[in-house]
Amino acid sequence: MAAEESIERAWFALCDVDQLGEQAIYHTELLGRELVVWRAGDGTFNVWENRCPHRGVRLSLGHHRGEALQCQYHGWQFSSGSGTCRFVPAHPDAAAPAVAVKTWPVEVHYGFVWTCLAAAGEVPPFAPIEELEDDVSLDASEDADARSQARSVRLRTVAIEAPGEAVQHALAGYCFDHARFDPWQATGCVAFDVAPHAVMIEQLDDAGQRVVFVVQPARAGRTYLHGVALGPFAAAERLSVQRHHQQRLNVLRDALEQQFVQREPLSSEGLPDLLPLCVPQTLSPAQPVMLRRSLSKPVGAPGLAGEKRFPMDPDMMDRSFDLYLSRSRRTLNVAAGVTVLQTLRNHGIDVPSSCEQGVCGTCRTRVIEGTPVHCDDFLTPQERAAGDCMLVCVSRAATGTLTLDL
Repeated sequence: MAAEESIERAWFALCDVDQLGEQAIYHTELLGRELVVWRAGDGTFNVWENRCPHRGVRLSLGHHRGEALQCQYHGWQFSSGSGTCRFVPAHPDAAAPAVAVKTWPVEVHYGFVWTCLAAAGEVPPFAPIEELEDDVSLDASEDADARSQARSVRLRTVAIEAPGEAVQHALAGYCFDHARFDPWQATGCVAFDVAPHAVMIEQLDDAGQRVVFVVQPARAGRTYLHGVALGPFAAAERLSVQRHHQQRLNVLRDALEQQFVQREPLSSEGLPDLLPLCVPQTLSPAQPVMLRRSLSKPVGAPGLAGEKRFPMDPDMMDRSFDLYLSRSRRTLNVAAGVTVLQTLRNHGIDVPSSCEQGVCGTCRTRVIEGTPVHCDDFLTPQERAAGDCMLVCVSRAATGTLTLDL
């Protein structure tokens, strides 16, 4: 009981501040609780229980109304800050009922939104992470010029099907090489606990090269891992930094999931021996490893500014193709007019999804071989050009077969 009380009194990062722009609504989990994170029009950040108090529908599926969230089921609106109901469409002239969404405390630090699940009146002050304090660019999310000159690079959040304690322990074997961004090599690194749920990895031969990971225990057996690579980095290096760490995080994720999900025994030396391997040797340098999936993405967020959604060629919808699933070694046929996501579901393969319209990124899946036709609003132009990931809810294939990391 004491350990449970201790973890509930801790502060946890939930998401990158930049993911809450353009009226985005963000669905995540913490310690078994479903949460919705959003920012009101006046800049107020909110962390709420992801449940409408009227009929229990997820508020993350609703609508952003500037200073309120509106449930999609009966349209009840709940005010930013207090979470109290302010309007019921079925009774527009009546006073709103005295109900409210459960709210949690919010802090914004180092470009992340944080919360603590302690009971009211027992919330401890936020404990700074000294290693991130010096980089003011991490809190420059509102300033485009500051972002363009940022010293550090925030990494994509990765979901790992393993307990938080195991993920944090496994980070002791993490390694990287910012000097060369070589997917086949990495220098020696050392890990330090810099907070109860944060780990810093530092290169032994260059203490200026560091990355800080913050652990978010979502629920039993699932963990989200946030990261910040500490620079300085030139603007041209940022994408390389992100990809470099994604390659290594994939190895850490796969090794942990082999142990905790697939229940396959590891080598006699144990998990740490697997982690320094930067890329599985079955892949070539021409096949960079991307994150297999990315959870806790904005729901219903519009596409990137200035970008146009790629229209679906009608011929592509009328063309069937095959999927080869590299992990399960299965071949499935995607029929004309049927999405990849639906085909996977029809065969009992669960891929995380949310909007199913190509805007939230939840179903982002790594492509090992073949050419996807991108029809989403989520991927960056660089990611589309690389062709090594796709959103399976809307995108299809230009080739006869797509090999996916599933």
